[in-house]
Amino acid sequence: MNMAEHEVYKAIKEVQREPEIIRYLCLVCKGNISDSDSQKGYAMCWRCRSALFPAPKVGAMNPELRKATVVQLRDGRQAIILD
Repeated sequence: MNMAEHEVYKAIKEVQREPEIIRYLCLVCKGNISDSDSQKGYAMCWRCRSALFPAPKVGAMNPELRKATVVQLRDGRQAIILD
């Protein structure tokens, strides 16, 4: 098959292919929702979900312990003060 025949072959395949069937539309971008997302019950595609509802960022934990001091109050009770 030469180059011209290949181009004709590609053009015929492009014309004869079936149209893409979109079953579910995203509420935000009106794009296609994948089958797995529709089975999970999502109404938005993963791109819109990640843009509108980003994953919460975990803050750095403070590894240093705060120093605790026990103090005697005037009425006889004891209190703990964290420095």
